[in-house]
Amino acid sequence: MAKYKTQQGELIMEYMRSRAGTHVTVNEIMSYFQNLKVEVGLTTIYRHLNRLVDRGLVKKFYIDDKSAACFEYIQNKDAAEKLVQQFHLKCITCDQLVHFECHEIADWQRHIEEDHKFEIDPARTVFYGTCEKCKN
Repeated sequence: MAKYKTQQGELIMEYMRSRAGTHVTVNEIMSYFQNLKVEVGLTTIYRHLNRLVDRGLVKKFYIDDKSAACFEYIQNKDAAEKLVQQFHLKCITCDQLVHFECHEIADWQRHIEEDHKFEIDPARTVFYGTCEKCKN
């Protein structure tokens, strides 16, 4: 099957680049294009995101069984490797999801691995709570 560089594919890539460092869902992408009155189908978005994941330009995250997959544009290979080592914080009020990296958590992770012989997968670990914006 030929892989075409389509205008829609370019628009999706542009959008992902503009959101580098943040998680986005397919529904958020769809809403963005709908607000701009640009026709991009759901299937097209999934297809292009999967291609970007396959090419290593976008990372796909599954936070839990109830949430839709999240996608994040990867600026470079070092950033991609770092993402795999980061935990996530999810606000239970606004659903914001952020990467979280802290030496205290890294020490805690080492403690669990060394003393309890249990390896934690940071990319699949989510701490739930309330973000600063929602607390105020």
